[in-house]
Amino acid sequence: MLSQHIKKYLRQLQQKKFRNEYGEFLVEGIKGVAEALASAYALSMIVFEEAKKDDAPIKAIMKEAEKRSVPILFCGNKDIAGIKTTETFPGVLAVIKQKNIAKEDLSHGPILCLDGIQDPGNLGTIIRTADWFGIRNMVLSHDCVDAYNPKVVRSTMGSLFRTAVYESPAVLSDLLFFKEQGYAVIGFDASGKNTLSDIVPSDKIVYVFGSESHGIRDELLSLCDGTYRIPGENTAESLNVGVAVGIVLYEIAKK
Repeated sequence: MLSQHIKKYLRQLQQKKFRNEYGEFLVEGIKGVAEALASAYALSMIVFEEAKKDDAPIKAIMKEAEKRSVPILFCGNKDIAGIKTTETFPGVLAVIKQKNIAKEDLSHGPILCLDGIQDPGNLGTIIRTADWFGIRNMVLSHDCVDAYNPKVVRSTMGSLFRTAVYESPAVLSDLLFFKEQGYAVIGFDASGKNTLSDIVPSDKIVYVFGSESHGIRDELLSLCDGTYRIPGENTAESLNVGVAVGIVLYEIAKK
């Protein structure tokens, strides 16, 4: 059984204000916790469901946790409802310390910049897709969904732990910073002047994507060295941003 103090703390970490205050976040599920243990992230504790402690995947995680001297706790059925972030608790949940990523940490390799992406599922999918294509530097504007939102973390399927995510307080000035470091900034917009075939891939490019409802804000578009569009029939109002990122990164990877 978990103490009331621990249960309260785990519930609090489901809210952004407490994640920011404590500098920690939750990851739930065997895949996510295993990826966290294999990463450079520091884990504060792992909570296992007592009834599943003899399951082979759970035992493997417990073994790795012991190697890293991560505190291990067990919860009973009565605890689960108050601490789970999913409909069905998968038997394991970890508390992980956030990394303080600065823009200077993103100076190696291409960068994905997201402007106003508010859907947690979309952001998680984008992080996972970018990881697949080898892009592990990301800038989020101040009005993006929190990267440590439980649904975002879950949607990344562990890719978050291989991605440097910088939550920018002033994305306009940060893009200027990257341009001063020799980066080109290109944006993707339905009215873009160029097609994807015109892109020349480089480690010194910031790829900017906006939300489906508003696109890239005008002040960021004005900073772009070029704008690009994804060709289509234009019968749908817009393309899902997660799908758009996947299409663009696939086209870049082919070159």
